[in-house]
Amino acid sequence: MALIQTGAIDRFAVTAKKKAIESFASLKGISTFSELSELSRTSTPKSFEYTQSPEPRGLALKNIKLTEGFNGFLGNVFSSKNNVYFVAWAWDLSGEPICQYPGADADPKSVIIPMRVGKVREFIGEGINLFPKRTITGGMAIRIQLWESDEETRKFGKAMTETAEAINNSSLSSLISAIALAGPSAGALTLIKNAAVELGNAIGTILKSNGDDYVDFFEGYYPSDKEWAAEHEAHSGNSSVITLAKY
Repeated sequence: MALIQTGAIDRFAVTAKKKAIESFASLKGISTFSELSELSRTSTPKSFEYTQSPEPRGLALKNIKLTEGFNGFLGNVFSSKNNVYFVAWAWDLSGEPICQYPGADADPKSVIIPMRVGKVREFIGEGINLFPKRTITGGMAIRIQLWESDEETRKFGKAMTETAEAINNSSLSSLISAIALAGPSAGALTLIKNAAVELGNAIGTILKSNGDDYVDFFEGYYPSDKEWAAEHEAHSGNSSVITLAKY
């Protein structure tokens, strides 16, 4: 379960099709997955489509800060450097492949971040891009897991390859493509929820078996019909604070 959460997938945006509204005017007021799930099965999914954002949107990680809750491999976490890294995967309901960081071919030297507790690690420009800017369908979902590395570079590369394969071969990846074509329904929402949890658990298992320590887990949902301002958004967990850059 994520330690840091914002939004909910139930709020992802849907819109009744014009022909459906002409037959059932009440459908015009349905705008979320949550509301859609309350309708009879005969109204979905052919009566609805996913709402697209009015403008292209992107998301990046701007900075990370380890807090006093952090318990590193070394005893004195305040005076020692701790090598941390994060993995992230993000998606919408357009059918496009899941965006992932750092990917199978990640160079440990560019991914592992030496940090001290209480210090902020800032990333240049907009930050590390997690979801390249594009029109969003339904909503944007993002997962970020923060880990402490055991410093074995060879094992790290293998873990990143396995993580990328887990994402690419996941039931979530297959579902996103299928559901984008089928259209929104309450059943689709349940399948996506379960598949997202399954993938998060699979990635956690891979990284734990690598000997690394779990730090924090962020889970965010951003519906496509909500206002999107270019701004920084800070989120606090048990052991860290992350700042996301919305652009």
